[in-house]
Amino acid sequence: MKRYEFKALHVKIFIVMYSLILTVLGYTIADNYYQPQINGLHNQLKRTQYQLRKAREQNVEQTQKIAELTRNRG
Repeated sequence: MKRYEFKALHVKIFIVMYSLILTVLGYTIADNYYQPQINGLHNQLKRTQYQLRKAREQNVEQTQKIAELTRNRG
């Protein structure tokens, strides 16, 4: 292998390694930045689903009470 080919290979390897390091570093920074937002949105979604489930149960109970009061079973 000639000297200039060897140097060109080193440059290519350096570029690939540098790109890989930047990619991993960028992913890590983005993950650390966005993870709290993701966790907060996930918790908010769980609360909303819980509230919807409670509201649905309450609607079923109210419908049953109305049906009993009006003597209509459905």
